[in-house]
Amino acid sequence: MDKVYQDLKDVYVANYVIYDGGDDKAYADAEKENQLTTSQLFDCFVKGCVIKSDAGMFKPVSYAESSSVGSVTYVGSDGNVTIAAVADPE
Repeated sequence: MDKVYQDLKDVYVANYVIYDGGDDKAYADAEKENQLTTSQLFDCFVKGCVIKSDAGMFKPVSYAESSSVGSVTYVGSDGNVTIAAVADPE
């Protein structure tokens, strides 16, 4: 069984908020200026997060990676919605 450990930066954090920009991208800020990287999105998913969109707040139901780009899917008011990160810089 694999384990997920909290880092010092996670102390007293109940959940991370991921912002859905309405453009199929996952953002770290409410202004939707800083898109999450794949490693940041994965970290949020495994440690607990909520997704905030114009339609409300939702819990992600899955995480996937394709071509080094991570994405999460959540069930929104209009059905399944998938938002993606950008690939990690090399």
